Amino acid sequence: MYNFCINSPYYEMVVENIKRVKDVKKIEDACNSFSNNACSFENESGKGNCIKFICMYKFLNEAYRTSSNNSILTHEDFDFLNYWLNVILKGKDIDASNCISEFDKVIETQVQDFISSKTKLRKRFHVIDPGNLENMELLYDLYDNSRNILNMMRGQDYPDEEKANEKTLEEENKCIKKESEENECEEKESEVKEKEKQRSCLDYTKDCSTKYKKAMDNCLNDNDDFYKALKAFKINYIAIEEENQDLKDCKSSPYFYLPEYDPVLERKQKKIMLIQNITTSLMVLLIIPLLYKFTPFGSFLREKIRMVKDKWVSQDQNGDELLSLSTDIEDDNSDNVEYNIGYYSGTN
Repeated sequence: MYNFCINSPYYEMVVENIKRVKDVKKIEDACNSFSNNACSFENESGKGNCIKFICMYKFLNEAYRTSSNNSILTHEDFDFLNYWLNVILKGKDIDASNCISEFDKVIETQVQDFISSKTKLRKRFHVIDPGNLENMELLYDLYDNSRNILNMMRGQDYPDEEKANEKTLEEENKCIKKESEENECEEKESEVKEKEKQRSCLDYTKDCSTKYKKAMDNCLNDNDDFYKALKAFKINYIAIEEENQDLKDCKSSPYFYLPEYDPVLERKQKKIMLIQNITTSLMVLLIIPLLYKFTPFGSFLREKIRMVKDKWVSQDQNGDELLSLSTDIEDDNSDNVEYNIGYYSGTN
């Protein structure tokens, strides 16, 4: 599910190269049947997103077929396209399922005649769970940021193209709808991207650190797949931390090294400690009877208990004897008492 995020810098390049795709006219014609009622966006047309979507697929398809005519898109490529589709639908007041079905319909009926591939697009796209989509966005950005950091360390400025694309999305759609304004749109895009190039290594490392912590917090929802993907990113990032070149002085950033933050591991350790404490208490309760019954210590303890018990029993018996003796003495005394009964005679 998350494997495509590893290649996020490559997919960002794919997004950037939408305009370089050939046969754009055919793609536009194919998207003419796209229903804006099913995918109504605020500042952009459903047709515009349809064109971008098909252009990205065509670019990926042609990139593979340049090396081999038998090459087809990978599962990761389709996961990226599905991810991109869900991102543009995110937060929109539309039925995402119906909108994706509309994309499927266009692909099935209009596109296959000019895109040669052994793999069908149909049925590969679906609505992604919002929680999983958020995790994908975080991991996608983490890999993209890490590539930006590495390239800056090596002296190759790598602008954050994703954010540039988000900011210029409206201008690109206007370009698609109005060819006469193409030059003006390109100028606006260039201005935005130039601003993005001014981001420093501090910006990238801080963003990376913040999103890494947030991603780790999301792992507390028992999402094992995402946790494994995030740990794989951390291992991948070690290569950047060990990079010898640092032409942009990125290592001086307080956020350069990923934080040693793993709430999932901490929770597991607490559970282990709790289980150990409970287990220890139970073991003690179980062992004491065994020690008492089957070990020399148990015999010694039983002997001591018997002696104490006998001592108390003896004391009780002595007490009873003393009490009995005292009673007998009192009885004897009472038998030997002389009773003097005075006789008084009356005289007349």
